[in-house]
Amino acid sequence: MAEQEVYRRGFKLLKGYSELSLASQILGIISLILIFPMLFAIFTQLSREPWSSLPEPGLRQHFMNFAGLLVVEVLLILASIILSLIAIYGRLVPAGETLAKWRSTFSSSAKLMKYGYWGFLGLIILAIIILVAGIAPHIGNLHGLISSSRSETNGMIISLVFTFLGAVLVAIVASIAYLIGWIGEIMFLFELSTQTSLQGFRTAGILYLLAFLVSFVSLVPHLILVISFVAPALQIAALIILRESAIKALKEAGQAPATNAPPVPQ
Repeated sequence: MAEQEVYRRGFKLLKGYSELSLASQILGIISLILIFPMLFAIFTQLSREPWSSLPEPGLRQHFMNFAGLLVVEVLLILASIILSLIAIYGRLVPAGETLAKWRSTFSSSAKLMKYGYWGFLGLIILAIIILVAGIAPHIGNLHGLISSSRSETNGMIISLVFTFLGAVLVAIVASIAYLIGWIGEIMFLFELSTQTSLQGFRTAGILYLLAFLVSFVSLVPHLILVISFVAPALQIAALIILRESAIKALKEAGQAPATNAPPVPQ
C-alpha cells in the first residue's frame, strides 16, 4: 500500500473516531441532563408525601413515570457506550496502527492504545464473568437466607464478599489498562501535531488533559452538579477540534501530488 494511501486511511479512521465519540458524548450529556430532574422530582415527591400514603392510581402513575424515564436513561447510556466502543476499537486503535505504517514514530503510542484499551475491555469482561459466576449459584438461596443456619448464612456471605472483592480487583487492573491506553492516545495526538504541523491535534490533547484533571474536581460534593458537565464539554470541544484537524489533513492529502511521498500539511 502506497504511503499516501496509508496516510489517507489513517486520517479517515481518525475522523470517524471523532464523529462517533462526539455522538457518544452528546448522548452521555443528554442522559446526565435527564437524570438530575428525575432524581429531583422523586426526592421532592417523597419529601412532600410518602408514596405509601398515595392512592393506588397516583402511586401507579408515579411508578410508570419513573419507569419510563429509567428506560430512556438506560437506552441513552447503552447507546453512548456502544458508540464509544465502536469509536475506540473500530476507529482509534486501527488509526494508530495505520499511521504507524506511515511514520514509525507512532509505533509506541499505537501499541499503548492497542494493548491498553484492549486489555481494559478484556479485564472488564472478566470482572463481569467473575461477578455473575459468583452470584448466580446463590440467587436461588437468597430468599431463604434469613431462615438458613448461621454457618450456611456466613458461608454465603463470605463467598459473595470474595466474589465482589475479586471483581473489584480485576476492575482496578482494568482501570490501569485504560489509563495506559489513554496515555497512548494523548501521545498519539501530540505526535500527530508534530508530524503534520497541525496545531489542532495538540490542542485536542491539551483539552483531553484538562478534562481528566477536571474530573477529579467533580469529586467535591458542592461542585459535582456544575463540574459534571465541564469535563464532557471539554471532551466535546477536543473532539470537534480533532475532527476539523483530520479533515484539514485529508484536504492537504488531496492537494498533494500523486507520488509515493506522503503529504505533510503546513
